[in-house]
Amino acid sequence: MDNPFVITGRYVSAEYFCDREKETAELVSNIENWRNTVLISLRRMGKSGLISHVYAQERIKKNYETFFIDIYDTTSLEDFVLLFSKEISSRLQPKGMKFFEKFVSIVNSLKVSLGTDMATGFPTADISLGEIVNPVKTLEQLFAFLEASEKPCIVAIDEFQQIADYRDGKKNIVTLRTLVQSCRKTGFIFAGSNRRMMSRLFNNPSEPFFMSCTPIHLEPIAKARYSEFVRKHFEADAKMISEECVEYVYDTFEGHTWFMQYVFNRMFELTDKDSPATVASADEAVSHIIDLFAPSFQELFVRRSERQRALLIAVAKSRKVESPTSAVFISKYRLQSASAVQGAMKPLLDDETISFLDGCYFISNRFFSLWLARRY
Repeated sequence: MDNPFVITGRYVSAEYFCDREKETAELVSNIENWRNTVLISLRRMGKSGLISHVYAQERIKKNYETFFIDIYDTTSLEDFVLLFSKEISSRLQPKGMKFFEKFVSIVNSLKVSLGTDMATGFPTADISLGEIVNPVKTLEQLFAFLEASEKPCIVAIDEFQQIADYRDGKKNIVTLRTLVQSCRKTGFIFAGSNRRMMSRLFNNPSEPFFMSCTPIHLEPIAKARYSEFVRKHFEADAKMISEECVEYVYDTFEGHTWFMQYVFNRMFELTDKDSPATVASADEAVSHIIDLFAPSFQELFVRRSERQRALLIAVAKSRKVESPTSAVFISKYRLQSASAVQGAMKPLLDDETISFLDGCYFISNRFFSLWLARRY
């Protein structure tokens, strides 16, 4: 790796993965003891990285078939089934044609066009949305295929809460829960970033998935462990960075993994071997990143209503807000009223522009928050 601070979302290796030892052990234990898991954290806190890290463990890699789908951009059960089908078929490529033929024979509701990848020689399957005529039937067949696998299977579904927004969302969740319950050789990891929705889906007695999974809540990596990780990679390239600098970045982003990684990715690139990285260079890196995103942030901001813009600025300047409807907060930032704040807050929470955690409201995108606080 030219730059050890990975920000693309892909998993490289354990060398570039920081800590999460406790969570890794818990997730591996859940898999091996057939406990389905619900994994909850803020977006960009490292859910998918943790799952990839667990999948890379030798005992998991050796003994299980592993699958991962991120359904954040899906809007229907058809989208979900298409993504699931493509993930399974892509994982079959190295296994050869007989596995594809088995897939086609079991998942016969799909019209799959088989071919060959000219670069690798592996067989390929062409699946399109139009071929999913009966998504429930195809989903049942996909589960049947997993259950017929020689090895037990593990399926991770990231941003699982999206299913609740599908047409007939509750019905789809009931269907999925029924299929999950019927599995004997397939385990599941349901990951999500919308804590309110995930909590409702898995903790509300009226929901199909009520108390069906072991919960893991992903919190920020401990400051000392992350500081050690950063300094190790700088020093491995004969570069220096002060502990004060690492702690400054950590505190600025409150341990939010991806945003810290982005800053250190930029700092690693810009730090000269003869000149150590400092708090001042961290500020320069953050300012540079914010400037790059500024046009996008401006567009996001102007699309909001006047009340939402005022609330966003107030939350950004406060960094964290315990009671946004309090008279003190409303007066300090010249907001209209408690009811106006409530009305503005709801859509911002619904689309996760603002998050609520540990009794506080804050802007989910830490760079956007800094841009607002500095500009307004």
